[in-house]
Amino acid sequence: MDYKEFKAPFISNKEIKGQADLFRKKYWGDIIPVNIEIIIEEKISIEIIPVPGLKQQCNTDAFISSDWKSVYVDNEKYMDDSYYNRLRFSIAHEIGHLVLHKGLYEELKIGSLGDFRDFQTDVSGSQYSYIETQANKFANYFLIPRKILIKERTLIIKEYKEIAGLEAKLINSYIATPLGKKFGVSAEAMEIALNSENNN
Repeated sequence: MDYKEFKAPFISNKEIKGQADLFRKKYWGDIIPVNIEIIIEEKISIEIIPVPGLKQQCNTDAFISSDWKSVYVDNEKYMDDSYYNRLRFSIAHEIGHLVLHKGLYEELKIGSLGDFRDFQTDVSGSQYSYIETQANKFANYFLIPRKILIKERTLIIKEYKEIAGLEAKLINSYIATPLGKKFGVSAEAMEIALNSENNN
């Protein structure tokens, strides 16, 4: 496939959330935190392959091969526990490509670091941005089940009584870090999830 001809599909937020929920229920259930490594290595047989310097060479923490057999991750981040939640999100993002863009990725035939670099270089910026945004949304919905999030938000607000009267976005900012730890995601990812629920 000529990467310059690549066109991203339109996928609504509702559809992305539905696909993320179905995939999580099939392979994990509604337990938090979602163990993405067990899901991909043991349940769908995708190998995690650490690659030295991946972030420097491709400006990415991870990418998935078009044959769906491997997720390549930046070795330095893989070995550094301080990046654990970030890498979990990156792997969930790659699973988003599997679920949302399977046919497209198979046409792309990305099987190596060089193929991935060529794709990044040749595809138009807007088209690349569309599929990356879709995969980010999938990862967020997948790692942060919304029904559980709503319950946990209510519980934590009761615990932090001093924030009860604040505006919703300010509350979300305040509770993003402790909730993020519970779900195994960054405070930034958690705040996006909280704000997406239009809490009052």
